[in-house]
Amino acid sequence: MKILLNSPVWYIAICIIIAGLGAYFLYRNDSKLKELPKGWKQLLGVFRFASLFCVFFLLLEPLLEYTKTKVDKPIVVLVQDNSSSVLSRTDSASFIPKYTEDISQLSRQLSSEYEVVSYVFGKGINEGENADFKENTTNISRVFEEIQARYYNRNLGAIILSSDGIYNQGKNPVYEARKLKNIPVHTIRLGDSTPQKDVWIQEVFHNKLAYEGNTFLVEVSLNSNEINQKTTVFLMKSGKVLSSKPLEVLSRKGIQKVQFEIEAKDIGLKKYSVVVKEVEGEFTTVNNSSSFYVEVLQSKQKILLLAQSPHPDVQAIKNSLSSNENYEIEVKLIADAPKELDVFDLVITHNLPNKTNSFNAIKSSSIPLLLVLGNQTDLGKLNELEAGLEIKDGREFTEAGTWINSNFTEFTLSDESINLLRKVSPLQVPFSTSYKLGNSFSTLLYQRIGTAKTSYALLSFGTISERKVGFFVGEGFWRWKIQEYAENESSAGFDGLIQQIAQLLVAKEDKSKFRVSGKPNYENSEDVIFSAELYNESYELVNTQEIEFDLVNEEKEVFQYLFSPKVNAYSLDLGRLPAGAYHYKASVKLENESLIKEGDFSVNETGLELKNTRANHELLYQISSETGGKSVEVSQIGSLLSAVTGNKNMVDVSYQEKEIDDLIELKFIFAIVLFFLSVEWFVRKRNGGY
Repeated sequence: MKILLNSPVWYIAICIIIAGLGAYFLYRNDSKLKELPKGWKQLLGVFRFASLFCVFFLLLEPLLEYTKTKVDKPIVVLVQDNSSSVLSRTDSASFIPKYTEDISQLSRQLSSEYEVVSYVFGKGINEGENADFKENTTNISRVFEEIQARYYNRNLGAIILSSDGIYNQGKNPVYEARKLKNIPVHTIRLGDSTPQKDVWIQEVFHNKLAYEGNTFLVEVSLNSNEINQKTTVFLMKSGKVLSSKPLEVLSRKGIQKVQFEIEAKDIGLKKYSVVVKEVEGEFTTVNNSSSFYVEVLQSKQKILLLAQSPHPDVQAIKNSLSSNENYEIEVKLIADAPKELDVFDLVITHNLPNKTNSFNAIKSSSIPLLLVLGNQTDLGKLNELEAGLEIKDGREFTEAGTWINSNFTEFTLSDESINLLRKVSPLQVPFSTSYKLGNSFSTLLYQRIGTAKTSYALLSFGTISERKVGFFVGEGFWRWKIQEYAENESSAGFDGLIQQIAQLLVAKEDKSKFRVSGKPNYENSEDVIFSAELYNESYELVNTQEIEFDLVNEEKEVFQYLFSPKVNAYSLDLGRLPAGAYHYKASVKLENESLIKEGDFSVNETGLELKNTRANHELLYQISSETGGKSVEVSQIGSLLSAVTGNKNMVDVSYQEKEIDDLIELKFIFAIVLFFLSVEWFVRKRNGGY
């Protein structure tokens, strides 16, 4: 324990002198205390000195540094599966009360020795002790990811996982459970793992977008248990059968597939349904049907991808854009470049212009342009294009990483894209200290040289003479796609970034004063959120007017809402809506003018919890086995008490921690000063000193 000062040490001497002089002059020749013994006078002088010194010393704001011993009890994390599949084969009226009481009793018993933290999980994980079994999706791997993140470097002793073992999102939870070091995962097996006679729709693969006059495929994947019978699969629209196909369901074959071909005739949001005819003796028919929505558009947006020569970057861009049904991609080498560019909605160039081709045709065009620069790009000719970026004296190329501009507002990166961009491998970029962007440009990614963040643009967008232009200053980003897929078995972050770039450049600028935006498709497990912007005559954002929002469902029921002002714009959270097709009408009055926006969106029935209702107890056994835990039936919840308390590693952890407090916060100093002054006052008062 020691005292720290923010002021020079010699200030203490000043405090001593001031306190000493104050006590000395008060008691040196006090005529009112002539009859008081000398010893008492000296004692009162000491009290006055100590009181004054304490007051003046505390004015220096001294700090007290001391070491405190803390004890961490072992933490037991109790997580309960909150998904609807838990009750799919269970009598909820008898199960829930007994299960809830057993879990609560186990929690109370463990709380006497340990710190018990309770969570429920479905798509995500949330704090809570009681499960209502209403979640539409289950992600068990996220449970372990979140626990590892939240209790890193804490005294985590055990995890108790209560689940039916069915998961339909995320990775195999066994892989995440293996990352827990010396943390046993005890599992409570819920649900029924007995095979039942059932056939269900595993997945329906379909286009989210289609174009008028085109045909598209719908592929239905069916799974079954204990069935060897014939049935029929129907494709329906608005209650009418469009097509049907017979199918002999053989459970030994596993997943069986049926394909339908549909012609997109009418423009708009269209609802389709797939129905499997009930098989005799089937356990449930709830999972025998599935609905989906397809938006029929007039035409695709055409994108020309023009390259100096074959390159992995070109293929990466093509693959990412091709996965979006809204784009039609045409890839050409510069030697075979189309003469007419006006038929395209966006031109993407790679390593152009270069020494052999200035590609002047692009300079005179007004088509949106994305230039991807690389080792073959002639920077001098690039500057001559006057496209919005000048790079001077860039004769060589060097490696540069990325850092994200948090003030970029043209679009919002997904979590997958952000996670990818924070750890991607470096690109080959022009080595120059002179990057000059046009005034209208905004930058999403800057270059990071080593650990230093620079102001040199890596990915920027702007407008030149009312033409949208983007620059990707570097090559080698094909590695990003491979890197992401190797880590996550998905390239959603990379694909999403490329598609957002294309969408920004091809989007027609909306110059209306009233704008409403939302997703065309939602899942019934996510919140439906809309945003709106309102502009005055000077095209300045305002949010002082009331915006009404009328929502119409398939039954023609109308629900009325109001947007909430947010900063300069508006937002509306409709929460989770039932599956179906919806039409909306947003209206506002601005300066005696009525502005209206209308649109459609769909909410899809996830139905993941109904596709397979057979509990996966083998998974729970494996998780417990891999981590040294115990797996029990739901009727044996009480036996986990001994399994947890019997673990010799479940011990308190004590550690020392330095803490610093203001000395003035210590109450005993105030008590001492008060005592000294009180005694002094009492003695002086008694002897006529006051």
